[in-house]
Amino acid sequence: MSEEASGPETQEKRPRLPIRFRRKVVLYPVWRDRLLVFTEPDFPEVGVQVPGGTVAEGEAVEDGARREFLEETGFEAPATLVPLGEMTYVYEAGGYRHQHLRSYFLLQLEGDYPEHWEWTEETPDGGGGPIRMAFSFVPLTPVPILFGRLDAMFPALLSHLGVEAPAR
Repeated sequence: MSEEASGPETQEKRPRLPIRFRRKVVLYPVWRDRLLVFTEPDFPEVGVQVPGGTVAEGEAVEDGARREFLEETGFEAPATLVPLGEMTYVYEAGGYRHQHLRSYFLLQLEGDYPEHWEWTEETPDGGGGPIRMAFSFVPLTPVPILFGRLDAMFPALLSHLGVEAPAR
């Protein structure tokens, strides 16, 4: 009878993936007590998202937030961005360990906006062709579940707006 060795010294170690770091902004645009969200009609598996994206090298975070809002929605961002917090989001894909340092902002929208519209982002961070986006406004509660932990700062958003968050 033979015994098989077990333990950390005999387990195969997974190779370390190279790290791909990005500085990101996540935007919570609120208009008439509703949150602006979008889906990607050509990629429904991605789920519901909010505007945001990559801050360019040497770009101020707030400037990146304003640029991303314009690129993704077709609308100018409001003058005031309210910082809600930061967090690091980590995931593995495409042979990389992706680390995104995310800054979350509230954008309080004023004026008139369509209830629904489509827009195409011409320059996605991941490269490739343009991405078609379908925008709409949804109630702040119940708290929407967003793709990739984009909803991580929702408690801070609701607190800032004085909205009580129901349990999920």
